[in-house]
Amino acid sequence: MSIFNFSKKFSNSEKSNAPKRNDKYNLAMKEFESNKYSDDEKAKDYLQIAYEASNGHPLDRHYWYNAAIDYYYNLSRTEGYKALEKCKELCKESIEFTPEALDAFKEEYHGESLLDFIPPNVPAFKRLAVIYEEEGNYSDAIEVCEEAIALGLRDGTPGGFEARKQKLEEKRMSN
Repeated sequence: MSIFNFSKKFSNSEKSNAPKRNDKYNLAMKEFESNKYSDDEKAKDYLQIAYEASNGHPLDRHYWYNAAIDYYYNLSRTEGYKALEKCKELCKESIEFTPEALDAFKEEYHGESLLDFIPPNVPAFKRLAVIYEEEGNYSDAIEVCEEAIALGLRDGTPGGFEARKQKLEEKRMSN
């Protein structure tokens, strides 16, 4: 599906046939997935369409950030610095957006449950901490870990962000 046809399909002039809730987002993400790494310009266009469609839908925006961060990080292997900087920018945006996403997850999936809320995976924290660590920017990496800890997030490792922070503090002291 060409981008022109995709946009035309969802134009404002066709309000009666307008997609319900997340259809435009889901279709754009499907097109993004089918084009990433094979036609990166088209993939980036669909990623932008999905971003716009996720406006007002915090869960979609959360998943959009996850996909975009992963994409630009992997793209940095071939495109280099520019893609890595875009990845870092998206990580920072995702981190800033995380409290809103957590509220949406609580509302959607936790409701009135008496059980403790287990937050979703927010890869932006781990990814940005790793990038900062690779750059030797231990203070910023530690700050990212502290933000994650304050939000009760996990990073998928046995020691979590607490152990990551401790390791980074040790590296900072030895430099």
